[in-house]
This record gives sequence, structure tokens and C-alpha cells, in this order.
Amino acid sequence: KGGGKVNDGLNIGVPKGTPIRASADGVIAYSGDEIGVFGGLILINHGSGWVTAYGHADTLNVTRGQKVKVGQVIGLAGDSGYVQEPQLHFEIRKNRKPVNPKIHLPKRS
Repeated sequence: KGGGKVNDGLNIGVPKGTPIRASADGVIAYSGDEIGVFGGLILINHGSGWVTAYGHADTLNVTRGQKVKVGQVIGLAGDSGYVQEPQLHFEIRKNRKPVNPKIHLPKRS
């Protein structure tokens, strides 16, 4: 991003209140709003060093330690944190390092 800002994931424009779904089975490592830039943030630990992050949520439907399944609604998208319009910030990390999410997401048809 411009101005020296870095984005390690994807920002996906969605209507406010859009369900946020877990991308794979895992355990909630974090669910809260203490990291200002992301507002409502959920981190899912999928094991073997894989973690996904879901930011800018208005509603958090999960708590730390909770097991989740792929496709389960974990929150609702919004405009919390440092954004001007509703969106979902999505990241994939392997051993704490960002991985290009486009490589791991299904191809659009």
C-alpha cells in the first residue's frame, strides 16, 4: 500500500453484517478488539503453524479456545478498526509469516 503501509492479506469489500466464516477447522486463538488497526479481530489456529486472521468485524461470535469447523460463522463484518467502509481483512500465516492468501483460496469461476 502507499505511504509505507503494509498489508499482509486481502481487504474484501462486503456489506456490513455479512457473515464471516472460518476458512478451515481450528481453535480460536484470539477474539477481541484490543488491536486498534483491525478493530474486531479473530485468529484461528489450524495446527502445524497455520493461522488465519479475520479483521474489521463488528460482531465476534466466538471465544478463545473454542473449536470451529470450516464454514462456521465466527462473526459479522463491519467497519471497526482503521477503515472507512465495511470490509473483511483476511490473512493466512505459516509459522507467523504472511503467506499470499490467493495461492490457498479456491479459484473464482
